[in-house]
Amino acid sequence: MTDKNRPKTRKDRIMDAALRIFAEKGFQNATITEISKEASVSEATIYEYFGTKEDLLFAIPEKISNEVFKKSVEVLPYIKGVEGWIRSILFSYIQLYQSNPHYSALVLLQLMPNKRFRQTPAHAAIRLSSHGLLDCIKAGIEDGTFKKGSNPYLIRSMLMGTIEHLFIHWHMQGMPKKEPSIMDMLDPLLNIIFDGIRTKKEESGTTLYLKLEDANAFGKLLQKKGGGHPPKRKTKK
Repeated sequence: MTDKNRPKTRKDRIMDAALRIFAEKGFQNATITEISKEASVSEATIYEYFGTKEDLLFAIPEKISNEVFKKSVEVLPYIKGVEGWIRSILFSYIQLYQSNPHYSALVLLQLMPNKRFRQTPAHAAIRLSSHGLLDCIKAGIEDGTFKKGSNPYLIRSMLMGTIEHLFIHWHMQGMPKKEPSIMDMLDPLLNIIFDGIRTKKEESGTTLYLKLEDANAFGKLLQKKGGGHPPKRKTKK
């Protein structure tokens, strides 16, 4: 039986209900009473599983992030090259944020600014994918795919920061359906970043760089040697 077909446990129902209510109302305005009614369980059951409302809040991203990270790691061995690995990780991020807007709203708008959240196992779970992305960038620098001396932390910030900014803006606008979608922007974003950090292949042959006045002088020299005109073709009489 797959996870999608598996009947949801009471704990699953509580977390699903809490995710929706926290995302829509905010942590401060959400109540355990509302969550218990939504999940069809008693308030005592919620406290039995999670202890406090804040514990319940932090449990949600921990569970979801660990599940997504596990799936993305399973796929990586079938993808070729560090650029493909990076794309796969970012694809997973965007797919999660876009397909589960309650989750992305909760994490990006409420949890990330929370200093206490950054000290929890939930934040560590979210950082797993971020660390995996950093490892891929470092591997690309080491194997020569990317320029030596590139800053992997800056590259990761450029990639993740852009995606998070796009989703925060998307939520603030009321999640409009528009083209291109954020997923459609992934490859253009990667092209911009990769073009800047990718090791350039050396071209064969010699390239001559001349100043304008030198180029004019060089052209006159060629004209003198060639008589100023292309050689005439001899015709048979």
